[in-house]
Amino acid sequence: MCYKTRECNLRVLKTVYVVLLAMWGKMKKEEINNKFKRLKESESIVIVNVGTKLKCTTVKKPIPVIWRLGIVTTCLLFIFIMITYMTGLGPLNSIPHKSLWRTSAHINVYTYTHLASMAIQHIASDQLETQPDRVVSCYYNLPSESETKQLLPSNIDPHLCTHINIGFARIVNKQITLDDYQYKTIRNVVKLKQKNPGLKILLSVGGSGNDNGFSDMVVNHASRKIFIKSIKSILRNYSLDGIDLDWEFPAVHREKIGARERQHFSQLLREIRMEYYREKRNYILTIAAAAPEAIVNLAYDIDQVNQYVDFVNIMTYDYHFYNKYTPFTGLNSPLYPRSSEQMYLATLNVNYTVHMYLDKGLDRSKIVVGIPTYGHTFSLVNANNPRVGSPASGFGSLSTSGFINYPDVCVLVQNFTDVSVVQDNEAKVPYMYRNTDWVSYDTPQSVVEKANFIRENNLRGAMIYSLNADDYAGFCDTGVGRTAEFPLAESVKHALIFNNSEPSERVNKSTE
Repeated sequence: MCYKTRECNLRVLKTVYVVLLAMWGKMKKEEINNKFKRLKESESIVIVNVGTKLKCTTVKKPIPVIWRLGIVTTCLLFIFIMITYMTGLGPLNSIPHKSLWRTSAHINVYTYTHLASMAIQHIASDQLETQPDRVVSCYYNLPSESETKQLLPSNIDPHLCTHINIGFARIVNKQITLDDYQYKTIRNVVKLKQKNPGLKILLSVGGSGNDNGFSDMVVNHASRKIFIKSIKSILRNYSLDGIDLDWEFPAVHREKIGARERQHFSQLLREIRMEYYREKRNYILTIAAAAPEAIVNLAYDIDQVNQYVDFVNIMTYDYHFYNKYTPFTGLNSPLYPRSSEQMYLATLNVNYTVHMYLDKGLDRSKIVVGIPTYGHTFSLVNANNPRVGSPASGFGSLSTSGFINYPDVCVLVQNFTDVSVVQDNEAKVPYMYRNTDWVSYDTPQSVVEKANFIRENNLRGAMIYSLNADDYAGFCDTGVGRTAEFPLAESVKHALIFNNSEPSERVNKSTE
């Protein structure tokens, strides 16, 4: 299917070129294929099935309009020459028919050959020389109208992130649904682009516990079409830059086994991308994807995801949290495995997840590593056994749901003398404990380690979840009598974008 402008342009060039050569009668199909093979080798672009079809690597620039005008002009010149000769008008009438045919065809073949070569060189050089910009994609959870202590759009630094994902919209009756206050908040977030026009703002659909509408929506083409229509409407009406799909997770729910959700999700991604192309809009399409390998194997066709999305926000966190199946302490988002972890436990870390996705075929340029700004709390069974993997009886007393925001952790560390903070030098993340409370969390130092990992592995970027859980009010002491807003997100940005490995904030009490 010729649905990409650049593909269609090259196919036109190829078709006209082959027709003229066949009309000329001086070059066989094998010679044509050899000519294009040489173009392929010299211009470093993949061209296959040369003969009747053409397929090229994904590139960003279409063939310039001036070159397409050159092709049309050449065709008109060819037609003019033949009409002039056949009508007997002008000095061309004295030229023998066979010589005129070959001469004009030769002129056109020469022109098409060089136009094709220039076009291929143009798009190939764009592919080779233009690297995707580094991404710092930040999730912003929509505030509640009734709460007062929360992060508002006006408090977000418009230069903090390259992308902001506003979450989360629901799917009701196969359409994106938000309430009036959420729509108002979206408009306020979009106003950040007045101070930073390069900022990209996406609407995230779904989210944990908020994604029940996906299953019914993806079930057939008609349902997906309704959903895509609502995407187009909200992107257009609210000046958004794209959509982020956070379905947790296709084909995982037991009652849906056999429902082909994995295939339908791939079809949804393709249809959204095709609609973007059809409308000639440069909208962004991303997804939030699971980290555990068992879920990835069940939920995603990685080759399809790789083909249709701009990048994937991999949720490389929540590797360990308290529940009845795992009643022991663990690290929320370890960068590497600990030496004591074996078999399945050795897969629960950022490094394993990233390389697992690479092995499955996801491009490095599409991998965005998730970095949490929150931690998980545990209640120790024995306060004298605070190691990683120690028995736990439930959530810690610091939170009711097991989640704790970064400012709550650092303020606790700053204000109590009996808090012990341990840096795990293998996993590259800290944990803290006080009496029976045990907390796994991230600091500016640990998120810089992850940002360095992203740069060293030439990945697309980092995803921050979320701005709401970072220290947006500047409660945390920097250690020199100052505070900083969004210290975790700032540390990631400086390490990733500006190649500055110094954290923008540090907790001032720690023990090894």
